[in-house]
Amino acid sequence: MIHKLKKLFKLLPPLLLRDIKERYAGSAIGIFWAFLQPLLFILLYWLVFAQILKIRIQTDTSDIPFLAFLLSGLLPWFAFQEGAMRGASSILDKRHIIKKVIFPIELFPLTSVLSSFVHNGIGILLFFIGFFIWQGNISAQQVFFIAALLLFQIILTSGISMFFSALSVYIRDVIQLLGVAFQLLFYTCTILYPMTAVPEKLRAVILLNPFTALAESYHNTILYNKSPEIGHLIYLLCFTVVCFSGGIFFFRKVKKGFADVL
Repeated sequence: MIHKLKKLFKLLPPLLLRDIKERYAGSAIGIFWAFLQPLLFILLYWLVFAQILKIRIQTDTSDIPFLAFLLSGLLPWFAFQEGAMRGASSILDKRHIIKKVIFPIELFPLTSVLSSFVHNGIGILLFFIGFFIWQGNISAQQVFFIAALLLFQIILTSGISMFFSALSVYIRDVIQLLGVAFQLLFYTCTILYPMTAVPEKLRAVILLNPFTALAESYHNTILYNKSPEIGHLIYLLCFTVVCFSGGIFFFRKVKKGFADVL
């Protein structure tokens, strides 16, 4: 078991580097798109929401720019959605390799997840730098909880990717259904609106969405310099453990039949 883990960790970095290079292969400025794309995206949202619409979110003590509220949840969401979707289709995308080479195929969904977080992480980092410079300070508590939440998110996304990458080998419609499911998850979590705007009778439904716990925790940590609510952290921890352990178990249970189906 330890030997297998060492092998996985040894193969993961070169596979991740290759995936990142392939993403920008053939483009004129290559990997610089990883910086330019999120920067242009943030500037566009700044123009629309901060300069034209000038929307602000009301809180108990003050109000904050809607742009900061939006990006603190939306940018992590992009990493989550892209990582899960790319991870879910990773086995199908690499079927030509799986048929010919003996390889720890668990690395394909994991690489897709990590590559997506590297790509979207640059935008997240640019937002953090801009926001905390504008705010004037950043606390050790904020750094700790941001790092912890991102780690939770990577593990959660990896578990989801492992499960659906294995399931999609046998049921190809899973990828399309997953795209619809992510649309549902996006509009039923507190990325576009605060929890205070949700009618009381719908709050239980919104709180069932695991990304609501993540979005609320990001908002508390980044915008208000407060610890995430303990209830959100417990729910997030339990959901992450179930998804990750369940995803690995299911993947290992069915992977022996991949070569025959692919």
